[in-house]
Amino acid sequence: MDDFDLDQIDAADEAEMRVIANGNPTEWIWRFAGPGHDRTIAQTNRLSRERLHRDREQEQARVNGKKWKAPDESVDEIRERNVKFVTDRLLGWSPVKMGGEDYPFTPENAKKLLLDRRKSALLVQALEFLGEDQSFTKTSAIG
Repeated sequence: MDDFDLDQIDAADEAEMRVIANGNPTEWIWRFAGPGHDRTIAQTNRLSRERLHRDREQEQARVNGKKWKAPDESVDEIRERNVKFVTDRLLGWSPVKMGGEDYPFTPENAKKLLLDRRKSALLVQALEFLGEDQSFTKTSAIG
């Protein structure tokens, strides 16, 4: 029998995403919290509470014989929600410059950068990275 250890299937606590610019990999690295990281657990709990609240509202409307209408969201609100999803899990990035000046990682700088519509590809790349299970396998992450 193989000596298999269940720890081998654990997701990495952190993983690195190499930023792609114009189809080419750069040296700029973003570090994200993995599925078992405290930041990710807090995010998952928040999203679950929001879902439970919405489910309760729908059930209450159904029981009372009323129609439930989802709140209208603007394009900007959806973008803000997606940026929050990324920044909740973004732990940091490697040194980078913007306009020739250092652009250090801060939550505010990350939000500002991801809300910039000229840099939409960066938001899409981060969302895709976070949505891909393989991003946090121990062989592809920083472990």
